[in-house]
Amino acid sequence: MLINYLKIALRNIKRHSLRSFIHVIGLSIGIAACFVIYNLVAYEYGFDTFHTEKEKINRITTVTGNGEENYPNPGTPIPLAEAVRNEMKSAEAVTQIYTSYRWLVESADKKDNFGLTNKAVFTDPEYFDFFEYEWLAGSPATLKEAHTVVLTQSTAQKYFGDTSPNSVIGKELIYTDTIRATVTGIVADLKEQTDLIFTDFLSYATILNNQHIRKSRNVDSWNTVNSSSQIFVKIDSKKTAMAKEELLAITDKYIEKEGNWTTNFNLEPFSELHFEGNFSNYSADKSKLNGLIAIAFFILVIACINFINLETAQSKLRAKEVAVRKTLGSSRKQLVWQFLTETYLLIFTAIILSIFISELSIIYFKEVLPEGFNYSYFSVENLLFLLGLSLIVLLLSGFYPASVLSGFSPIKALRSTQSSGRRFNFQYFLRKNLIVFQFASSIAFIIVVLGISAQINYLMKKDVGFNKEAVVHINTPFKDTLSKTEILKSKLESISGVKTVSLSSDILISSSLWTTSVDYEVNGQKEEINIQSKIGDTSYLGLYEVPLLAGRNYTTDETEIVVNEATLERLGILNHEEALGKSVIYDSLNLNIVGVIPDIHTQSMYAAIRPMMMGYDKRNLFTVNVKLASMVDITQTMEEMKSTYQQVYPNETYEFQFLDETVESFYKSEVRLRKVLFFATAIAILISCLGLFGLASFTIAQRTKEISIRKVLGASISSILVLISKEYALLIGISFIVAIYPAWFFMSEWLNGFQFKMNTPVSIYLLSGLIAFILSIGIVALHSLKAANSNPAEVLKDE
Repeated sequence: MLINYLKIALRNIKRHSLRSFIHVIGLSIGIAACFVIYNLVAYEYGFDTFHTEKEKINRITTVTGNGEENYPNPGTPIPLAEAVRNEMKSAEAVTQIYTSYRWLVESADKKDNFGLTNKAVFTDPEYFDFFEYEWLAGSPATLKEAHTVVLTQSTAQKYFGDTSPNSVIGKELIYTDTIRATVTGIVADLKEQTDLIFTDFLSYATILNNQHIRKSRNVDSWNTVNSSSQIFVKIDSKKTAMAKEELLAITDKYIEKEGNWTTNFNLEPFSELHFEGNFSNYSADKSKLNGLIAIAFFILVIACINFINLETAQSKLRAKEVAVRKTLGSSRKQLVWQFLTETYLLIFTAIILSIFISELSIIYFKEVLPEGFNYSYFSVENLLFLLGLSLIVLLLSGFYPASVLSGFSPIKALRSTQSSGRRFNFQYFLRKNLIVFQFASSIAFIIVVLGISAQINYLMKKDVGFNKEAVVHINTPFKDTLSKTEILKSKLESISGVKTVSLSSDILISSSLWTTSVDYEVNGQKEEINIQSKIGDTSYLGLYEVPLLAGRNYTTDETEIVVNEATLERLGILNHEEALGKSVIYDSLNLNIVGVIPDIHTQSMYAAIRPMMMGYDKRNLFTVNVKLASMVDITQTMEEMKSTYQQVYPNETYEFQFLDETVESFYKSEVRLRKVLFFATAIAILISCLGLFGLASFTIAQRTKEISIRKVLGASISSILVLISKEYALLIGISFIVAIYPAWFFMSEWLNGFQFKMNTPVSIYLLSGLIAFILSIGIVALHSLKAANSNPAEVLKDE
């Protein structure tokens, strides 16, 4: 029986080749989208799933704020770890880490320089009870001692050559010129997907037993929250409520309340580490993953709608076939299986084609996909997914047409009286509504893509309040001395293509944020405000051409500051000139306001403009800002600057970056989203147009005789085109109306993430509708024109 089904199915597929082609193309694109997105989602959720007690592991995070502004941080005060060990009865185990980035690693005699690493971490023996590594030499207990280090196998080979793990034990390394550490253990590299990128595990005791390090890292301060300092605890899920109460008790005991400023500690499940800020430069976004799933779903549904529309539209052509089979004894169940077999053959062909489309899409989206993302097409998981997906597609696209086709009455079919034109036709009604859904989805996609593009252009072109053109920047080592940085500044200023050089704590606009609290006296009462801080030398404002609204620039006197207009508003000062001579108190030091600047943008457009102060502090000048002269050879100047930097810092690998490129990088995720949605829009339009092409081809073919009669009676070609097209024009108009609200809702929600955003122009909606209208009417008109130009005598000669 199955062989017979297959033979008949192949015969029908071959007979209706255009219909079969449209089905296969549409379904293959939908299946490919689902397949790639399934693997991407599986990849993102597959990090660190191999740890035995992963469900118990939580990271303690910190939220500080005053109710109006809250600042979440994955880090904690360092003393919290000891308090948790001693006072949290719900915690089965506790481990503490302190991450360190851009550390220079050298051999004990300093003859070998192994370069910089971002994968060094201070930790304790308990770390290896939380996270499972295979020990090749040594044991976790060795990390109880100060100045010890455990290495991964690949890192040990990098430092000491291809030697056995045991032969490395006892050898010494130097980190950042000052910290000597003896190798006491070797662990195998993690082969599974993990966010634990660390390769050098230094003992936490090294921090605790060194007074200089303790001071520089604020080891004893409960008021310092640093994302480098993190705590993990093991807590049974049944004790989560108890753990939260214990953290609240610790907060009340050790954190001093300052006005309405609060500090709260929260528990974050380890499974959220990959999505909420890990130790690499990449974190997945759950909302974007959910968006991709929705996109795949819509594309697949649109493809299935095409299938249903074409099959039900052509049902009359197969009515007599069904009637003959029923007359010869076929049951409705057998006919359903026959039609489902035919459908599944098309789906199977689409799956094969989807593999090639998947490969092409991965090449196209290489920049968007996470580094390291890959999968095997023929893994057990993927084969099961494709099997399950094929059955879902079979159910969605094949079941209804099969039930319609198998339900024809043999007598009515053979007499060609299957339905009456005056009675309600559910198939016709459904088909029109499905067309509306298809094109509404396509129009909504077009609106969203045009809206995102408009917002990105708005962000790129918006005035930030200063001149960011021809500015490049580079960092110096964080712990460097000012004298060495001044040498670099002097050398750079001597380059002919350089106009100005300034040293600062950070570039003027960046993704980082440094805030602090200052006190301001109002009517004899001290009020506390949270304020952003920028540190720079006296040429900082001039380099960026920041205008002064009142007063003057600050000098090297560290008690002088300039503030922005938002600060005056927060302090209740109405006049720029009135602010001059006023002071705020920071850490018992009076800071005098000597100048006022406009509210410039110092972060991305996601962030509101905050109260800000700028001043001089020689301890925090480790960013070099360079303003290039006009009409210079940029390539040559950049090479001279790079060479100069290498002379001063031969072991550093920083590169000069253009400030405008840095600003553009703030919106990488938006650019990626636009690329993904543009691709999805193109696919949705393609599938919809393919379906419309097949449907129009079939329906117009059925009206060929009607068109010929109208021509004989004197109808013009233009009137025939209008007659045939108006039905589809009406459907596209309805689709446009249906698409407006969901597209507007998505755009509004997305734009709410920006503090500064455009007003979405009406032209975007109109243009989207026009694009869909032109495409659809163009397709219908081509078919109509062919039918309208046919010779009536040839068409009607058999009548």
